[in-house]
Amino acid sequence: MDSNFDSENYWNDSARSAFNFDDDGAETGLKSLIGLESNIDSDRILIGDTISEASFDNTTNALNLSINSIISEDALKMILEEQTLDDRLVSKGASPEDELKLLRRQVQSILYVPTPTLTVHKFLFGKRVSLEVYKSLSDKEQLLDSVLESGCPGDAVICVLLFLERTLKPNHFQFLLAKRSKALHHFISFWKNEKGEEVISFLRTLGRHVKASLLELQKAFDISDASERKCKLLQLSNSFVPNSPVTNLYNHLVQGSIKLLEIIENHHNVLDSKLNINSTPIEVLFACCRKNANWKDQDMKSSISPYRVCVEQEISSSQFEWTALNERAHTQAYADLDLIFEYVPTWYPMKQKQFHISFSVSLAILRLYELQAPTSVLYMFLTRMTSASEKLTLAKKVKCTKAIIDALVSLKDMDQLLQLRNTLPERSEEQFYCDSAIKNAQNKRWTTESIKLNF
Repeated sequence: MDSNFDSENYWNDSARSAFNFDDDGAETGLKSLIGLESNIDSDRILIGDTISEASFDNTTNALNLSINSIISEDALKMILEEQTLDDRLVSKGASPEDELKLLRRQVQSILYVPTPTLTVHKFLFGKRVSLEVYKSLSDKEQLLDSVLESGCPGDAVICVLLFLERTLKPNHFQFLLAKRSKALHHFISFWKNEKGEEVISFLRTLGRHVKASLLELQKAFDISDASERKCKLLQLSNSFVPNSPVTNLYNHLVQGSIKLLEIIENHHNVLDSKLNINSTPIEVLFACCRKNANWKDQDMKSSISPYRVCVEQEISSSQFEWTALNERAHTQAYADLDLIFEYVPTWYPMKQKQFHISFSVSLAILRLYELQAPTSVLYMFLTRMTSASEKLTLAKKVKCTKAIIDALVSLKDMDQLLQLRNTLPERSEEQFYCDSAIKNAQNKRWTTESIKLNF
């Protein structure tokens, strides 16, 4: 666009005066600007100017809106009352009328008892809240219920609970918490670290013996010294009332923890230097499996025997077998897997070995394959699978050729068996095994299922 305004000399020329809205001669400059605007292409005006003043309806009818269409009258009244109570001190030089209003508000804030709903709204908006105006027991009870039901944050609930604890008699405060489990949970969570013993005594006063014992158990496990923790657990075990629900729930756990500490203290250097007082029973069991030299007999005399540890720590059979499987595979002691999963029952006259596993055989096979176990070990577990189709799928996944051949023979799929034979290396063990399987399948006599009787 050709214009004098594009020339650099035009803007650098001192003879040109700047535009001033306060100048009487601004009309001339304004006309020049209007002329400039008329020369600009209309398409360039629309770029970046998507919203204009013309898009708003500024008529009188459109602006004639009632505040009740935005907020309800009750909510507006609540907001006004709240703001009135929160007014700050007036500045110096205020009129006597303003000072009188301030004094009235101060007296009102002392004598006026706001509704619990109004106090809850202040908590939600993070405003100052004075709880001293709640004097009666019923008002305090309603305040606590409103805070709990409104979903206020935990600090608001704690603020109300601390106010009630300070202003109520102990029996009244205990009665309020006994009926409200949520309030009791907040109160315990706030004080259990700083006033642990008082909280435990408070719970026993309320009859919450199970919760009190659990807190005592948690405090015992927080002790970092092994001897002190063991002493605390022994005290806790002696404090259990016989034949009580608490004894049935936690006594086995306490006794198991004491025995676990004894194993770690006495056999720390023998088992694993990484074991400490915070080690789990499974970690201790894994270390005991590593040091176990005799898997033929289930030794119950040695304190570090895996079988004894399982009994003392109440470890299930599936957890024991899974831990032993992983430990023996990591150590590459695969010969012990036969002793772990096959045993001789004493009541059986023939004393024939039986295979027993407490979890899925396919899970054991996949885990052994992940730990790079030999094919012979994988084949031992694959032979224990009863479903031929599942065995075939899993054998292909772990690349066990002998198990694939067995599965195809069970499925009577000669076509795939012949195709597999052609892919095997010449004169290999797998090829000889496949040839033998094909020969046996072809020479197999008719079974009773294939005999048809004609009458």
